[in-house]
Amino acid sequence: MINALKRLLKGGLNQPLQFLRRHKVRNALAQLASHQHPQLKAVGIALQESLSGELSAQERKVISLIENRRSFLLGSDKVIPVVDYGAGSPSSSRTREEMEKGVRSTAKVAKITRASKSQFWATVLFKIIRNLEPQSCIELGSCVGISASYQASALNINGKGAVVTLEGSPEIANIAKETFVNLGIKNASVVTGPFHETLTNVFEISKPIDFFFNDGHHDHDAVIRYFNQAMPYLSETAVIVFDDISWSPGMRKAWAEIKADERVSASIDLRKIGIAFVTKSLSTKERLVIPL
Repeated sequence: MINALKRLLKGGLNQPLQFLRRHKVRNALAQLASHQHPQLKAVGIALQESLSGELSAQERKVISLIENRRSFLLGSDKVIPVVDYGAGSPSSSRTREEMEKGVRSTAKVAKITRASKSQFWATVLFKIIRNLEPQSCIELGSCVGISASYQASALNINGKGAVVTLEGSPEIANIAKETFVNLGIKNASVVTGPFHETLTNVFEISKPIDFFFNDGHHDHDAVIRYFNQAMPYLSETAVIVFDDISWSPGMRKAWAEIKADERVSASIDLRKIGIAFVTKSLSTKERLVIPL
């Protein structure tokens, strides 16, 4: 009886708290969507559209096709060899040498696919690209090609732009390539190999880079290293999206350092992902927290 009462009270308290949180988020996004700076305004509108599920018929069609591909891969019982050059789990303590060498194992395609961006967060990327209209996009961490397909499809609808996605594990990279073929995506390409061996060349070929999505190596030192490495190749209005900024203490530390970096004019903390604006057209540094 007492436990039931506690659950009832907790549920009763959660509802007004959730309402208050949603109200604050809506207000924050409304202010962001009316921002004077065009890039911040574009991202604000993108987030509003993502939350409201505002999609055109064309957008719904391409997203449906990508989600059908995701469902197919989630239903696969195939097992493939995997090379993991990343940090492992939040509790792992891999050395830089171990990560550069790679950890070999096997995994089901379905399990690998579950690591892809959810439909909501993939739609956020899609809408950001639709509104920012970048031309040169780089992604770290292809996985099975779901998030890259969202980005490439957004670029296709915009009528310009291409995305290059980097994947360390060859067998996973092959699945991403199959995803692009399956979906008829021609403006996305996969570069296979450890980031420390492939990234510089990709930056050089793709410069100036307008949009950089870092979802490939959840380690403090690696995130900061790739952030600094990207800087000389970015366009004057570049946007960098960092995934899983709350994944581990190291990721939270990296995101805090990036927000404070003098080269970052504005940042948006969405709790799950962080967005950094590298532009000189903002007179004052802005830091926004909108916990979606």
